[in-house]
Amino acid sequence: MTRIAIIDHNEHRLYVEDIPEDILENQYGGDEQKYIDDNYDIENYSWDYITEGLFLPAGESDFCDIDFDTILD
Repeated sequence: MTRIAIIDHNEHRLYVEDIPEDILENQYGGDEQKYIDDNYDIENYSWDYITEGLFLPAGESDFCDIDFDTILD
């Protein structure tokens, strides 16, 4: 799996997706940019790989982990 984060700058929305390696390699030649352009209808965005996520709740002084595996179960 390749985990990416896409930020839609117009809508101020974050997308996080796990892309199966076989789909990425076989259909898009390993090109994440082509995958995003083909699967998302977003005009103004940026993206990058992510390996972990941290979140700082309001009023807190310490970050907490975002457990993507638990969220996806």
